[in-house]
Amino acid sequence: MRRPARIALLTCGLTALVAVGSALPGQAAAVKQHLPAGIRLSYLGERELPNALQFQGTTVGGLSAISYDAKRKQYLLISDDRSAKNPARFYTARIAATAAGLQSVTLTGTHPFLQPDGSVFPPTVTTNGVTTSLAPDPEGLAVDPKHDRFTWSSEGERIVSTTAPAVLEDPWVRTTTLSGSDAGQYALVPQLHMNPQQVGPRQNQTLEGLSFTPNGRELWSAMEDPLYQDGADPTPARGALVRVTQLDPKRHLPVAQYAYPLQPLFAQPPAAEPTDTNGLSDIAALGGGRFLVIERAFVAGVDRIRIYLADDHAATDILARDSTASAHVTPMHKRLLVDLADVKGLPRIDNVEGITLGPRLKDGRRLLLLVSDDNFSPSQVTQFIAFAAKGL
Repeated sequence: MRRPARIALLTCGLTALVAVGSALPGQAAAVKQHLPAGIRLSYLGERELPNALQFQGTTVGGLSAISYDAKRKQYLLISDDRSAKNPARFYTARIAATAAGLQSVTLTGTHPFLQPDGSVFPPTVTTNGVTTSLAPDPEGLAVDPKHDRFTWSSEGERIVSTTAPAVLEDPWVRTTTLSGSDAGQYALVPQLHMNPQQVGPRQNQTLEGLSFTPNGRELWSAMEDPLYQDGADPTPARGALVRVTQLDPKRHLPVAQYAYPLQPLFAQPPAAEPTDTNGLSDIAALGGGRFLVIERAFVAGVDRIRIYLADDHAATDILARDSTASAHVTPMHKRLLVDLADVKGLPRIDNVEGITLGPRLKDGRRLLLLVSDDNFSPSQVTQFIAFAAKGL
């Protein structure tokens, strides 16, 4: 554990619109409105968990999302372990922070996700080229502020080759009790079904972000990268549009969907790593059509993490559209809040994947927390990064 770094003030002047890059087919320019000036983030500090930490019979790692449970004053964290080290699971934690800094992160419990029959999710099993058991790929997590439960997402699977049968599993959003018991599943938007053809989601680029609005009346899910039919992944020359979907928590149905504009990739990937790209890794729904959005890019061993304020006002509802490239689309608009590369005192930047708003601090500012996914790698870290947010 490191001592809290000195506090650095970051001010979002919000004077220029952040563009998506080169124009995309069917894409209109993001409009500039509804995004208030004067939002300020003050860096409070960073804490790290030991690599391969053993906790209650599990190996801690792969933390891909974080969500604040205000009723219990705790945080929920999801591991993206596909039941390889331990059954797919989530953790609970206490995080101590004040306006003076981030003091501590303490894990308090863990539970496996249970299937509808009450069993844990088994690991993926492939024998002689045939997959007989397929584990989920946990990514997003959101505490329901109105009920004693939460939702979580799996990215599903898409493995297509000419030498073996296709392995296809749709992404999902499930509801779960605080003890891990299954409590139902949301209906999937038709465009998000996995397909052996180049239609629908790409492998490992599906439901990455998940968040309830503060009043619990809306659940929002976000794709990491575009569908095949929506265009290519971001490159240094151009950005891309990803789908952000509003879900009805009462009916478990999608009710609206908007296109979020990803930035172009910040550098040219080396020839040996052509799949490096930029993607949406998590969202925090603020209500009123506003969101905090993490964009995460990785090129040649360098992580680039940026947080944007986004707004869906005047954006085109694309829920019924098979493709965003086939017709005019007005995407959500956004403004940059912070690029972690500009944060003075932050000791390192790793694979940040999760974001949540915590409680208000005594001075009235809101605690904002990020968490990184170490991919269970000894060369990476599980880090918690804290800001005090004014104007949110």
